[in-house]
Amino acid sequence: MIIIGHPLVRFKPLYKVTSIEKAKTNTAENILLVDFNDIKLVQYCISQEFSLALHVKSIKDACLANAIGAKYILVDKAISKDVQNIATEYLFDAKIILRIKNESEIEEAARELIDGVIFKKGVV
Repeated sequence: MIIIGHPLVRFKPLYKVTSIEKAKTNTAENILLVDFNDIKLVQYCISQEFSLALHVKSIKDACLANAIGAKYILVDKAISKDVQNIATEYLFDAKIILRIKNESEIEEAARELIDGVIFKKGVV
């Protein structure tokens, strides 16, 4: 299981970007966290070949995020199990990451076979 943002686990943070200008200030080795609904920003990041973590709100968007080459697909709990099942069945290259707030949620995510979790501290 991937665990991002826990104080005991070494991790590479995700860099939240909300504009093209902010994306331009990042280096190639950073993984940019982008809201999938921001189509222009997603298109820009793809054109620049940035490593992406895309926050999605639907199964359709998760399928598209994988197809465009996202490294991580961040999901909310409501759709996490369904997206993970589809990702497993279709052998997504992207890893499904669930946003969590406390350690007790790690076990819950593991029982659902979610690829990974991310704490608030895993995003800068």
